[in-house]
Amino acid sequence: MNITDAIILGIIQGIFEWLPVSSEGITTLYLIAKDYSMQDAIPISIWLHTGTLLAATIYFRKDLKAILKNIPDYLKKKPTKTTSVTTFLIISTACTGIVGLPILLYSLDKLNFSGAHATAFIGILLIFTGIIQKNTPKNQKEKKITTKDSIITGLLQGFSAMPGISRSGITTAGLIFRKHSAKESLKLSFLMSIPAVLAAEIGLGLMNKITIDTNSLIAITISFITGYATIGALIQFAQKVRFWKFCIFLGILSIVPYILTL
Repeated sequence: MNITDAIILGIIQGIFEWLPVSSEGITTLYLIAKDYSMQDAIPISIWLHTGTLLAATIYFRKDLKAILKNIPDYLKKKPTKTTSVTTFLIISTACTGIVGLPILLYSLDKLNFSGAHATAFIGILLIFTGIIQKNTPKNQKEKKITTKDSIITGLLQGFSAMPGISRSGITTAGLIFRKHSAKESLKLSFLMSIPAVLAAEIGLGLMNKITIDTNSLIAITISFITGYATIGALIQFAQKVRFWKFCIFLGILSIVPYILTL
């Protein structure tokens, strides 16, 4: 990345991470427009999540502190008010790995195409994301988190390893379909993103898929600053506005270049 791309990508990631529109898909589209292949763009897109991971950790620090503080009692099987959330995060993270790791490994090894084919691939997944959001029910009530909720939501989060499938969009929709309120679902979605993204970053590091240089550090710094500055307002905004039309519109635009080559 040059410094201009690093700044632009950091801003894109910092804004779109909090909206159900696949920040990974949008940053990957940007990189493809800069002549990157899918294979090369995906690690960069995941790397950009480092900044928003830190922003989410700070924003949800009270919840995370309560969970960490509760671990000794949790291990002793003493139930507290954070027990269900802790169990949810453990199970959902494990299920995310079961689905997400094979997808990520396949993407890094096999998706070596670029240009119109790559944008069309992302466009189809964006349309899929939009259709799911369009059909998500409204006005659900708060309820206790179950093991089934954890498994389903974790598996769904794993599919967001593919650029174009919104992580927050698909997991929030899954929880709402499971009769949880939109507010509760969105909060759980972002909490479960923290261990999942951290695991993905560690995995990319172990596979030597990340090149840490000045511009890559600038990118995640901008991602953090933008993300932390916008997280509160955009999470509130995401609860009020349904983004399915944006996903479908962007998806169609992404497919057009491929259609024109036929």
